[in-house]
Amino acid sequence: MKPSIITTLLAGLILAVVPALSAVIPQWPQFRGPNGSGLAPDDKLGPVNFGTDKNMLWKTEVPPGHSSPCIWGDHIFLTAVNEGGKSLETLCLNRKDGSILWRTAAPHMEFEKSLHQFSSAASSTPATDGDRVYVYFGAYGTVAYDFAGKAVWNRPMPTPPTQYGTASSPIVTGGLVILQRDGSSTNSQVLALDSRTGETRWTAERPVNRESFSTPMVWNHDGVAELVTVGNGRLDSYDPRDGKELWWTPGMTMQPIGVAVAGNGLLFASATGTGSSSEPIDTPDWEGLLKQFDRNGDGQISKDEVPEDAAIQLRKEVTKETPGNMLSYQMLFFAFFDTNKDGVFTKEEWMGTLQFLKSNANNVMAIRPGGHGNISITHVAWKADRGISEMPSPLFYRDRLYFVRDGGLLTSYDPGTGKVLIDRERLGATGQYVASPVAAGGRIYAASVPGKMVILLAGDRLEVLAVNDLKETITSTPAVIEGKLYVRTANHLFAFGE
Repeated sequence: MKPSIITTLLAGLILAVVPALSAVIPQWPQFRGPNGSGLAPDDKLGPVNFGTDKNMLWKTEVPPGHSSPCIWGDHIFLTAVNEGGKSLETLCLNRKDGSILWRTAAPHMEFEKSLHQFSSAASSTPATDGDRVYVYFGAYGTVAYDFAGKAVWNRPMPTPPTQYGTASSPIVTGGLVILQRDGSSTNSQVLALDSRTGETRWTAERPVNRESFSTPMVWNHDGVAELVTVGNGRLDSYDPRDGKELWWTPGMTMQPIGVAVAGNGLLFASATGTGSSSEPIDTPDWEGLLKQFDRNGDGQISKDEVPEDAAIQLRKEVTKETPGNMLSYQMLFFAFFDTNKDGVFTKEEWMGTLQFLKSNANNVMAIRPGGHGNISITHVAWKADRGISEMPSPLFYRDRLYFVRDGGLLTSYDPGTGKVLIDRERLGATGQYVASPVAAGGRIYAASVPGKMVILLAGDRLEVLAVNDLKETITSTPAVIEGKLYVRTANHLFAFGE
């Protein structure tokens, strides 16, 4: 029997509507949302005043971890350290009410021995393509789950050797799960896995790249897609289809963290130097060091002359008690720059130390498209060094480039010229900043480690709308979508909305 005209019309209508419905599924599909940009895909107004007693939609207790919310439709994915801190797991929460839909333990693994006291074995944020969710644990490798929490495939991998533990997150593009696996060895690589099977599709070896903690992003321009990685000492671009290197430039510092962002036809990548202070580190001259440590007067410094508690404060914006803020002179002299490892620190070695500190300075670069090979002379539009964030990634929003750094300092740039528009102005919430800023509806959201959420207007002058105290530590980047804000704290996942 032939289909009726009405049946045919209905079938055509359904085929037309289904793609449209799938296209509007709310998505915050990886670390820092769409393509790592930190921008709400719908740009709807998010809440301004909120807390445990105002505009809170729900609050759910979750185990500790530093991974950020990954959202697809009504599903929120997180990774966490199990109760007791002995194993890792992936959680899925219902976005409507915060109820936990499932929690699945990762394969057994030994935690990374190099984890910093401030870090977590669950630092990498999940990524999803709407079919599966992909999680990465530096101590194990990658696992793919379906939306019911069943493992579809897993891929064990060697742990990249790092000083502080793994923090890079996976991304999904073109049917590939891509990982930036940089460590302090010659085995650094960008790895692309088939999202269906977990098998290797391509590998880009990076033998000169040391450890980094950044996450890749895809730079779309002029009908071209480039995979961009912020690495130790250099910025690289690859063809995401096969991993072939397109271009590179030096200029990044050691151990970069932030994700690159794009806008107005340019790419912006940043990294910070030793200590990432907004002011120069107080480093004494050689005579000052001898006066402080050279007890036997022989014109050099031996290890037994340096007290264990003698240290340099790296970041003036936060307290000395902040983890990682005090650099031990013993470590600086004898672990890092005692070149011949004889236990004696000389004037020549101090000169080398100062040269390293100078070369490892804060930096942001604007890159023009179309480069090949070394583009340091041909395609770097401008460079700057004011107010660069240490851990938070930059934010490109409404034709401005923003940085939020320790101490609650905001800096913004004109992206076309590199002119500073807002120069390290105070947000009204001090302390360390680890979470990256996100934006929606003309508002920027910045979270401090002590738990203060600052909401400010995007624009050429600082205008703070509110400072909300969640009274719990925040180290995870929030998600903002459909006018709602999702914030992971030390003990909870919150949903806020007006």
